[in-house]
Amino acid sequence: MHSESSYSRASLPIKISLPFIFAFLIFWVLGVLLIGKHFSRQLDIDQRERATELASLVERELNRELTNLRRSARLLANEDPIIKGTSQSDRILLKQRILPSTAVLETNVIMVFNRDREVLVDTRSLPFRDLDIRTEAVLDSLMVGASLSTVVGSTGDRPPILLGTAPIKDNAGVVGGALLGTVLSDELLLQINSSIDEQIVALSGQQVLASTFSSEIDSFPWEEENHVESSVMMSFKGESYLAQVVSLDGLDKEHFEVILLVSQAPLHRAKARLWTLVLIPGTIGAALLSIIGYYLAKWIASPIQEITEVALNVVKDNNYSLQVPVRGQDEIGMLAVSLNQLIEWVGQYTQELELSAHTLEARVDARTKELSEAIAQLKETQAQLIQTEKMSSLGQMVAGIAHEINNPINFIQGNVAPLSGYFSDLVDLLETYQAEYPNPSDSILEKKEEIEIDFLLEDSAKILSSVKIGTQRVRDIVVSLRNFSRLDEATIKDVDLCEGLDSTLLILNHRVKEGIDIVKAYEPLPLVRCSPAQLNQVFTNIIANALDAMLETDSQPKQLEITTRTLSENRVQICIRDTGPGMPPEVKAKIFDPFFTTKPIGKGTGLGLGICFKIIQQHQGTIEVNSEIGKGTEFVITLPISA
Repeated sequence: MHSESSYSRASLPIKISLPFIFAFLIFWVLGVLLIGKHFSRQLDIDQRERATELASLVERELNRELTNLRRSARLLANEDPIIKGTSQSDRILLKQRILPSTAVLETNVIMVFNRDREVLVDTRSLPFRDLDIRTEAVLDSLMVGASLSTVVGSTGDRPPILLGTAPIKDNAGVVGGALLGTVLSDELLLQINSSIDEQIVALSGQQVLASTFSSEIDSFPWEEENHVESSVMMSFKGESYLAQVVSLDGLDKEHFEVILLVSQAPLHRAKARLWTLVLIPGTIGAALLSIIGYYLAKWIASPIQEITEVALNVVKDNNYSLQVPVRGQDEIGMLAVSLNQLIEWVGQYTQELELSAHTLEARVDARTKELSEAIAQLKETQAQLIQTEKMSSLGQMVAGIAHEINNPINFIQGNVAPLSGYFSDLVDLLETYQAEYPNPSDSILEKKEEIEIDFLLEDSAKILSSVKIGTQRVRDIVVSLRNFSRLDEATIKDVDLCEGLDSTLLILNHRVKEGIDIVKAYEPLPLVRCSPAQLNQVFTNIIANALDAMLETDSQPKQLEITTRTLSENRVQICIRDTGPGMPPEVKAKIFDPFFTTKPIGKGTGLGLGICFKIIQQHQGTIEVNSEIGKGTEFVITLPISA
């Protein structure tokens, strides 16, 4: 709502340009974001393709190493000194031939076996002497004349070995085998990594076998269920990597994984440069186009602003001699001509209206004064009619109800005493029968048990007692109703005001029972000459309002205190105080005004306290109200004893 109000007060160039600028900026931002997203996604795709290519390169390097090992093993196995030394188990001859070639072959392991699978030559260097190569499956393939290039594991946490094997044969058949191996170590991974400049980690399950990291790795956060055919994003040592798997399957279902880790730092830097290149020109372009759009809208709106300024000055200064300059024959020029003509007509009509206004104003003032006096008189008459009709109807209704209830109650009350005597005689007769016939028949016993004779007799006596108390209570209410209506008495007479207060409380007893504590502090009052029916109406209105105020709130305690006292100078005073929420000063100042009410529509007419005020005035008394928010309200009524 605030933004709409600000827009409505904005200048015309802003109103014209702002929607177009917003629409353009939205499309511009969306375009920039889409372009940035596209190229950012393309960088991700290129990175994944690069990871796949590098992984293929690592896999080719490993396969080339295996192929070279098998080729070297075949060349070694086909040499005559090797065949002769193996067939004769001549270790010296074999060492003389193999040891000079160790540096040329660039392998970590060279082993020669005879037909009996005995190791004739083992050229492993000192760092690899403790490698326990699992060669059983390899020897099985060699003894049947097969050559292999595979990966085999070693015991413990030692790295696996890339092997190339070839059988050694003479004219009689296979006499042994040659085995060349390169350990899958950090050095081999660094050699492979020299051409790709990324990190490589070799794993067996969760165990790190080798890596290209400069520091030793204790654990690597790799899950075996990671897909081996696609790259996976992961974090390691505080850096993001794109991981691509190269699988190595060896003999005896052995499985090893070489993880290529492509660093994402260059990609992140490339994305940052991309977004910088996209956003900076986009922001500059959006700002320039917004400025151009604003000044273009200002140029378009300037004639309209000129017309608006003239119109505002005409309204502000009532100067109908102003004219708008006509700068063209287009729609804006036609608007200027029409406005000039309209200003001229309005000036003429204004002069005519001013002449008529002086005459009309005097007539309106006189008529308004007459209507105000008539309305005030009508309100006073209406309030008096409502009071008279209300009291007449209420008194007749209460007297009629009291009369109609009195007859049946007298009948019931007159018959309760004989009925109690008859019931007592029947009980005595029943007890006499029980004494004379202590052993009645079975049918009598069954009937006695069926009707529960003991309970019946006891409860019947209680019912008669309750009926007697209830009829007496109804009779008291009837007497209170007759006292309240006072229709059988003279209009003006000497009465006890405490009796009227008690009758009012009895009439409102159903409201009092809802949790209101009544405190009566009556002092003996002399008889007061008054209209008892009208004063009962005053008591009823004030007490009913007090009960409503307390029951509609959660204030505690809920207490209504009524105090009567005799004052000097032949006057009495009645105080009615409640513990309700109280009244604010603005409500307190209006409570005696006719038709003023704080109750919802349908629950109050606003006449009650106004009528009370009139009644007390007619009795030459006063009524005052004391109220404080949160502490309740007190009405103080002062009446002369003999008005």
